[in-house]
Amino acid sequence: MADDTLVRWRRDLHRIPELGHQEYQTADYLERVLRDELGLVPRRLTATGLVADIDGRGGAGPTLVVRADMDGLPLAEESGEPFASEHPGVMHACGHDAHMAIALGLGARLVRDPGFPGRVRLLFQPSEEVVPGGALDMIAAGALEDAAGVLGLHVWAEMPVGVAGLAAGPVTANADRFQIIVQGRGGHGSEPQRTQDAALIAAETVVALQSIVSRRLDPQEPAVVTVGIIRAGSAFNIIADRAELYGTVRTFSPEARRLVEAAIGQIAEHTAAMHGAQAEYTYWPGYPAVVNHPAVVRHWREALEGVVTVVDIRPTMVGEDYAYYLQHRPGAFLYLGARPEGGDPAPHHSPRFRLHEAALPLGVAVLERGVRVFLARPELLRGPAGG
Repeated sequence: MADDTLVRWRRDLHRIPELGHQEYQTADYLERVLRDELGLVPRRLTATGLVADIDGRGGAGPTLVVRADMDGLPLAEESGEPFASEHPGVMHACGHDAHMAIALGLGARLVRDPGFPGRVRLLFQPSEEVVPGGALDMIAAGALEDAAGVLGLHVWAEMPVGVAGLAAGPVTANADRFQIIVQGRGGHGSEPQRTQDAALIAAETVVALQSIVSRRLDPQEPAVVTVGIIRAGSAFNIIADRAELYGTVRTFSPEARRLVEAAIGQIAEHTAAMHGAQAEYTYWPGYPAVVNHPAVVRHWREALEGVVTVVDIRPTMVGEDYAYYLQHRPGAFLYLGARPEGGDPAPHHSPRFRLHEAALPLGVAVLERGVRVFLARPELLRGPAGG
């Protein structure tokens, strides 16, 4: 597969970003490439999610799934790229366009050289960015049917091209969110004694929440509690009767997740009660942590010798619904270096996000090595999930 074809696919997809569960033009494009350029038979499993199977000629064997996410983000692009988004207010600011192009490139490589046992299933998943995400829908629709394992990757603009990151165990966090509604009693700013100041209660709550990580969790247990939105008040001289707080929690272990969830509720209710007010607390579990299977990581790392430099990565606090696949099948999630040229990279989810397209053929090679080793030796997928 020529590198310029990968670049064409990636840039075509970059021009037409769509939000989660709205990826109709993207899905149509993928279907055309899979059918007309690769000679495959794509199947829609959901309105915008699709799969395409590639049968090997090396005899009977397992099915291995390779997942690529499809959706963009609600951002107005400021990257300066000549192939920038043609959809106002929507942008591929996380690299999903590259993921799709890499998966297409893998398909083209395997179609040209199908000397492997079993089957490879290319899985194009909608709505990774929107909780609850598209992974659950694709699994429910049969995307993992007969699958022995699943592989995935994510381009990472903070790592240089030619480097890949792998780790056994957790590599992303449980990504949850919460809401606290403080109900006090409003009044005139000159008469605070007659009120229950919801803005003050909200401020004290935000400060108190920071004690969860510093005082309630084991210091060796990573966690983040962030309040991202505070809403209260309507005028400078009116004491607010209501305040709203919205935030996110990031943890790795189930125990830490449960502890933080309970602690937020306790702090919210008790802080409000100190002022004679009330607080309503709601917690929404989001994506679980991506937990790579150690056996898969070990053998994939060995297979990548001479392709990329594999480094151990520290878990990140981002959320990723690839986690759901690994709850059903053994597999691993790899980070692929894609740092752009010229200065510090813009962060993922930034309107200035860019990546280095030299990462595209490396992504194809990384996935191909994994596919071929695990299809040739499916017993390598059978190591225990926890060790």
